[in-house]
Amino acid sequence: MDVTYCRYHPAQPATWHCPACPRDYGDCCVPLNAEAPDDAPLCTLCRDKLHFLGAANTAQPFWQRIPQFFLYGLQPGALAFAAVLCLASLFMPAWKLLWLALFCVATKYLQTVIENASLGVREAPSLLTAFSAEGFSLFWRLLVIFFIAFAVVWLAADFHSEALFWAATLGVQLLIPASIIRLALDKTLGGALSPDQVGAVIKAMGWRYLILWAFLFILWQSPDWVTYMLSGGLPRVVLLPVATLLFGYFSVVMCAMMGYAVFQYQGALGYVAVEEEVRGYPAEEYRRRHALAEAEIRLKEGQGTQALELLARALDVMPNDLRLNERFHQLLFGLHARERCLRHLAHYLPLAARLNPAQAAMALLNARQLQADYLPDDALVCERVAQALLERHKTREGLSLLRNLHLRFPDYPHIPRAYLLAARGFAEDLGQIEPAQRLLGFIRAKYPQSPLLGEVANLEATLARLATGA
Repeated sequence: MDVTYCRYHPAQPATWHCPACPRDYGDCCVPLNAEAPDDAPLCTLCRDKLHFLGAANTAQPFWQRIPQFFLYGLQPGALAFAAVLCLASLFMPAWKLLWLALFCVATKYLQTVIENASLGVREAPSLLTAFSAEGFSLFWRLLVIFFIAFAVVWLAADFHSEALFWAATLGVQLLIPASIIRLALDKTLGGALSPDQVGAVIKAMGWRYLILWAFLFILWQSPDWVTYMLSGGLPRVVLLPVATLLFGYFSVVMCAMMGYAVFQYQGALGYVAVEEEVRGYPAEEYRRRHALAEAEIRLKEGQGTQALELLARALDVMPNDLRLNERFHQLLFGLHARERCLRHLAHYLPLAARLNPAQAAMALLNARQLQADYLPDDALVCERVAQALLERHKTREGLSLLRNLHLRFPDYPHIPRAYLLAARGFAEDLGQIEPAQRLLGFIRAKYPQSPLLGEVANLEATLARLATGA
């Protein structure tokens, strides 16, 4: 299967397509609004409605899900189906009409398994789904398919050519799974016998159809093999129900595999399905993701100005959203919008310093590239960003935020804490003992009631030992 990926995120499978552009988008670019689930998303660039691709590009290959198919046959509905067949082999009288009714029920159930699996449903259907009026007609349609297959092989045998016989037998065996799949999807005998419709199933899977056929052939033979291995040690009265139980189980596994193969190749078969319901985001989260996604698309299309305006409009609605502010700052900085970036920092830097100091530190470094002497106009912001810079070993940049803090913000109550932080930066990161001692002395002299004097004394003692080489 050729997977189509998001145009703007090559590692993400596409889930939406714009036929007008044309462009493919992943879920990363098309968030959904939980409060407006019926609104079709629009293409960012041309504003046409997007077409949903379902799981056409995200479905896991069926050969990687072999264990899940065997577990599928162990679900209550599937086990009930196998148990009914087992009990019928033991207790049901040999009345042809009764057995015909049983085969109708079995056919309907197995076709329902294919249909559900083709829609991405992971739960095996309840046994009650087999008791519907359609079961009888499906049985006769399936019987016609097998009758035609038998007739083709029988006619090939009449030519007394071994090569022709085996070619016909192999051809019929290869076509029957695709015909059964088409019958389950379309519910029509014409579709199940149409070379175009059956060929469409095979064409959609390509050479991987042979992998499916090989697995189905093995599964079809499995009940016989297991029964043969048990035949030497079990009486017939026990062996028959065991064989019937195995037949029911493996039939469900086979149908689940065929249905999922259709689900996997849904794009080539022209329909849309998903394994799990596509859920939208709450209104605020949707607005955030939508703005970020559209801005990124605009930027990658070389439309930086439009990307900025998209984010600006989103910030008008959600001015304190950290992620939007961060992206707006990055975009302003990347586009060298110096004045606008510095103006935005007055709002963004305090927000980031409070919610994510590391992010604030990066913003400060960006600001210094635009204005070398840039300083925040809030003492607490200076302290928090300085601490974040010191933790990232950007010592000189961090200390520059704390220089003369008591003069710039004489009413700031946490000067002792800020200068103790600066003293540690001088001593631990730069190895400069004297500036650190002067800062500690300033704290002791100007803030004699500070609760940090104990930490100041400990650091002074450590610096004194370092100064004397002890």
